[in-house]
Amino acid sequence: MRRRIRDVDAPPRWAHWVLGPLAVLWMIPVVMVIGISLLPTSNPSTTGLGLVPEEPTLRNYVTIFETNPIARHLVNSLLVSVPSIVLVLLLGSMTAFALARLRVPFKGVVFVGLILALVLPMAGVVTAMFKILQGLGLYDNLLGLVLAYTALGLPFAVIMIRTTYLAIPDETYEAALVDGSSTWTIFWRIYFPLGKAAAAVVVVWQLMMSWNDFLLPLVAIGDNDLKPLTLVPLAYRGIYLSQPGALFAVLVLISVPIVLVYLSVQRYLVNGLAGSVK
Repeated sequence: MRRRIRDVDAPPRWAHWVLGPLAVLWMIPVVMVIGISLLPTSNPSTTGLGLVPEEPTLRNYVTIFETNPIARHLVNSLLVSVPSIVLVLLLGSMTAFALARLRVPFKGVVFVGLILALVLPMAGVVTAMFKILQGLGLYDNLLGLVLAYTALGLPFAVIMIRTTYLAIPDETYEAALVDGSSTWTIFWRIYFPLGKAAAAVVVVWQLMMSWNDFLLPLVAIGDNDLKPLTLVPLAYRGIYLSQPGALFAVLVLISVPIVLVYLSVQRYLVNGLAGSVK
């Protein structure tokens, strides 16, 4: 009697029955946000369990661009998120390489410090961040937000990328040294490319933190011209109080870049979370 050989990588059947309903439940708030963003002011009636407007319209998206400088806030968010992602990726990769392969004094103490910094909530450090930025003259300055998000994102980046670098065989590092490669060459041409899966996880993590954050920009930015996109619903709450469709249109607009980045790096993201190196 032949036995079917099941692929070890295939998920068990019960996982589909569990994850399927969970995925549907998770999508309900997403559908609700998109549905409200398409809700016309003249006809707020909905259908489909109250999730879908009867007369959907894109007028709310046109309104937020016509009545508010959305493009300026979008640029501000990019000027904060993109540099912080680049800095966290480069500095985190170099630090992870040093902790994984080089002789660093008090390496264990440094690693414990990174773990402690990782578990600190944003609400617990926002006051200290505000005082530091104010002392450095970086209040009401996008550079201050870039440096703050870089500092907050480095612990996770170092721990994540270090795990990937430790999975690379020691023989690879030793063979490169025998061939006469410098430490910088080994890092840049061998370890950094092999860590692209972990780098994808770091990029998504850092983007979510710097792009979606509301609390730190709220206390560190007072100039309306410098506020990122996440502060638009608060800054214009008086205008949108009677227009929930416009408010939710801003929320959808905030979410779009993260979804696009996730879809573009999804292939590497799964490998990075699994800790594998190809």
